[in-house]
Amino acid sequence: MSHARAGRRAALRAAVAVSALAGLAVGWAAPAALAAGPHPTPGKSAPDAPDAPAGSGTDWLHVADGRLVYGHDSQGNRIPDFSYAGYRNGAQPVPTAKAVVTLDPAGSGDDADRIQAALDKVAAMPQGSDGLRGAVQLSAGTFRVGKPLRIKASGVVLRGAGSGGNGTKLIASGEPRPLVELAGEGAPQKTGADHAVTDDYVPVGATTLTLDSTAGLKVGQQIVVQRPQEDAWIKAIGMDHIPPRPDGTPSKPWTPNDGQQFQRTVTAIDGNKVTVDIPLTNALEKQYTHAKVWAYDFPGRISQVGVEGFSADGSAFTSAPGYDEHGYFASRFVDFAAVQDAWARDIAADTFGAGIGSIGATASRVTISDTSATGMEKAVPQRSPFAQPGAYSIDGQQSLVVNCKVSGSNVHAWLTGARVAGPNVFSHCTSDNTGGFRLDAGPHQRWATGTLYDDITMLHSRGPSDDLALTNRANAGSGQGWAGANQVMWNANVGYYGVENPPTAHNWAFGTRGTPVEGRQTGETVSTGTPVQPESLYAQQLAERGGKAPAPSPTPTPTGGPTATPTGTPVPKPSSTGTATAAPSATTAAPTGTATGTPSASRSTTAAAAAGSSGDSLASTGSEGLSTMLTAAGGALVVGGVALGLARERRRGRHTG
Repeated sequence: MSHARAGRRAALRAAVAVSALAGLAVGWAAPAALAAGPHPTPGKSAPDAPDAPAGSGTDWLHVADGRLVYGHDSQGNRIPDFSYAGYRNGAQPVPTAKAVVTLDPAGSGDDADRIQAALDKVAAMPQGSDGLRGAVQLSAGTFRVGKPLRIKASGVVLRGAGSGGNGTKLIASGEPRPLVELAGEGAPQKTGADHAVTDDYVPVGATTLTLDSTAGLKVGQQIVVQRPQEDAWIKAIGMDHIPPRPDGTPSKPWTPNDGQQFQRTVTAIDGNKVTVDIPLTNALEKQYTHAKVWAYDFPGRISQVGVEGFSADGSAFTSAPGYDEHGYFASRFVDFAAVQDAWARDIAADTFGAGIGSIGATASRVTISDTSATGMEKAVPQRSPFAQPGAYSIDGQQSLVVNCKVSGSNVHAWLTGARVAGPNVFSHCTSDNTGGFRLDAGPHQRWATGTLYDDITMLHSRGPSDDLALTNRANAGSGQGWAGANQVMWNANVGYYGVENPPTAHNWAFGTRGTPVEGRQTGETVSTGTPVQPESLYAQQLAERGGKAPAPSPTPTPTGGPTATPTGTPVPKPSSTGTATAAPSATTAAPTGTATGTPSASRSTTAAAAAGSSGDSLASTGSEGLSTMLTAAGGALVVGGVALGLARERRRGRHTG
């Protein structure tokens, strides 16, 4: 590790502690440890996919005087601001609740009922001014859990003595399920009239919309910015037709649906213009969709809830009847549903089929930090073709997974589901393929937007199917198609990778090290083969709003293959002065882009030598089995085609393949 890299890591060792500047866009000076030296000649993006916004030649991002400077394409679209992901949108650190009930290990028998009784007891206590009621503290030792542990009221925390060997261990038994559920009830409920968005085009990164009327809206109000997926747009991105699956069975086209629903808060109203707190991660195009805004309430949602300080063993689930027939999808440590400002931290989950678990579609502002999902090769049947679960799954929005580890095979490490509204972040995470089948990562299906894969490392890749891919998944599963848009790989160090521009959107890869999958590189790429500064885009963006990200864990070096040759390395040029630019409004003309990431000292890069299984499937809880992904000549994954846009179960984040 270089002295500069070690210094940066040391500078980030503080706990999450931020000021209450969540409403600011960008503009505070970053810590000196994150400031780059001379930045490179702005890197040119790859040619656009057909019908994508003009981006070729755009200089997307660089650091000047310690701050990020953003470029834009001709329509005003920019790299999203991911700093709003996580607990309280990064505005406050995850709190520590006072222990009000303590339980010691019983030594034998099932502990679930007495733990649940303690949680219910705390739920009946009054909330403090900070929204917390208190924590149920489980002492060091072993607890046996044969039923779900449910936190159903705001302000309740379940805490162990730590995930280490001398901490608190939960032993699962009974039917496969989430070991812990942090869940309120219901979904957002509309409380007023629809307000049509009248702008011809609202770019990615915008915070201001023009409406037909702002009657009934007020500052501080919770609103949804809804972007329905309509026929015109489905045809524009080619998802109205889909080729058959490899076995010849037909795949269904995408069909119109409610689309993405971005939860935001009104920060200003000026005539018919409304400004929201968090930039959008998908454009609103009048020619393709009838976007609208509506106020909502969410009476069943709970907040200020968490689970922390445990190791957990899910191996007993593997003996349950039907486990090998998709029962493993239900085997996971935690579920988040109908929650806001929730967390899981210091968790070591071993032998769970779906790993740490799911942030459901009704969850927002969740932080999962310092966790691991290991032994997944023991929890997931090792055969192909096969329906693969995910270790960390996000269907909600404004959520952060940071400092995580995955080990296993026949799984997806980090993924998003269908129509996911960003921003969401996976940061400083490592996966290790410890079996003989694939382990991949990336958006999984049907147009999730605004996800950052930040300083991600993937070890022991077994072939091109072990990739980090921002691509068209075509007829994978029941037809997943364009899985993600306006997504960013930042300093990913992987075996293989792919990045493609969807029509009407972009995907970006900065500082990616690994082997590019042939035919899957039509996206925006900068500094291929050489990492860029800052090391973490999420940490830098948060710092510029006055916050601090969790300190990263040490990053291992991938092994097991030849070193990739850096290509497209930027050439240094003299430093220039610049300030961070605010997201453009819907009515602001797009400036000419001028930016790239600044390269840092190169880290060793490797790729796997052996080709592995190409079987692919949907990663979800309770999903149906999926068909095998085609592999093209030379090991390149088959691309092109379209995908099915069906509804998923929004409460739990479940979706079908």
